[in-house]
Amino acid sequence: MNDEASTAIYSDWTHHGGVPFQGLRKYIAFTYIGFNIVGFIVNIWVFYVVAPLIFAPAVKVPKSILFFIMALCVGDLMTMIAMLLLVMELFFGTWQFSSVVCTSYLVFDSMNKFIAPMIVFLISRTCYATICLNKTKAERAASLKYAVVQLAVALGFVLVLVWPVFAYSQVFTFYINPNSTTKEVTIIRKCGFFPPQQIEFWFNLIACITSYAVPLIGIIYSYLSVPFFLKRRALTTLVSSNSIDNAMRKVITTVLLLTAIYVLCWSPYWVSMFAHDILPVAQKYMVIISYFIHLLPYVSCLAYPVIFTLMNRGIRTAHAKIVADQRRRFRSLTDDATVHVRSVIRGFPQRLRQPNSNIQNDPKSTSSDSATRCVELVYREKVPDTKTYSTDENSGYGANSNETTREIENETLLS
Repeated sequence: MNDEASTAIYSDWTHHGGVPFQGLRKYIAFTYIGFNIVGFIVNIWVFYVVAPLIFAPAVKVPKSILFFIMALCVGDLMTMIAMLLLVMELFFGTWQFSSVVCTSYLVFDSMNKFIAPMIVFLISRTCYATICLNKTKAERAASLKYAVVQLAVALGFVLVLVWPVFAYSQVFTFYINPNSTTKEVTIIRKCGFFPPQQIEFWFNLIACITSYAVPLIGIIYSYLSVPFFLKRRALTTLVSSNSIDNAMRKVITTVLLLTAIYVLCWSPYWVSMFAHDILPVAQKYMVIISYFIHLLPYVSCLAYPVIFTLMNRGIRTAHAKIVADQRRRFRSLTDDATVHVRSVIRGFPQRLRQPNSNIQNDPKSTSSDSATRCVELVYREKVPDTKTYSTDENSGYGANSNETTREIENETLLS
């Protein structure tokens, strides 16, 4: 029975949306919420560490790797935001949003399954190119512009691959537990991707090859090529064997860790994509298992940014230097501000003790100051041309200028 027929039958019935939040679904929802919170914290911290280094000078880590790590964080954060919609569906027991939001959620979820492995592969390829290839190719692989172009091409390729998600994603309505006596029915709306069987098979096959098998082979090949290259170079150069051994040990550890997380998080997911036609998914235990299998790719979203950040000593060193410079700059600003405030506070009592302030506060000083200004005005009125007198002895005014000045001052004071 299709949705239109069901809607017509139960249109006059009393509808109850969703099912109670109880049982195992409650624990599944809390598990998703916990991983979602940790995912936000981890990716925001990695973004805080890596983002300032892209535009910082004298950073030894290639800009392309920093850009890829930051893009991985942005993609993971968008996936975590979309994951909130799934958590709300688990909490309410039904899909609460429109078909457009449903399609957007499934597109973001599908793109994460493609983009995250591709970015991990691009990071491994960049490490291989900067170490094992010639100088020209190494500089190109380390450049920021080349990384942007690579990511743009990867995004375009992924958008072409996920076109079935745009076409066959919708919200389905289910009417369960109908009671003909009370005319009550429970309505559950689910957001899902249900293409035709043939399209679904080819979509899963192409997606598995391009986003799982190819990146896995590329990651293993790129990282394992680095130790062999370092070993060959150690035989032809004077590089210390200890440094070569340490570098090889670090690369092998990174390869093993990335491969283990990649296989453990993504293999069950792709196996379930092909096995759901064989196994009875409708059974309760299979539904619970499918929820936890679907959670594994989100776990990889937590692991990859942390691995690339914590295991890269260049990133840690550059971030520590930037933090130290910021603290030093902030301390300098606060010290300057403190010195200025202290100088103002110390100079304030001195300004209060200045004569001008005392004169303004003393009435006698104010009256004497007024009298002095009056004497100056009278003096200027009576002797307007004092400054024009010549001091030349041959003139008629030079010899008696001092006497004339004293007489004028006496007359002025008497008046």
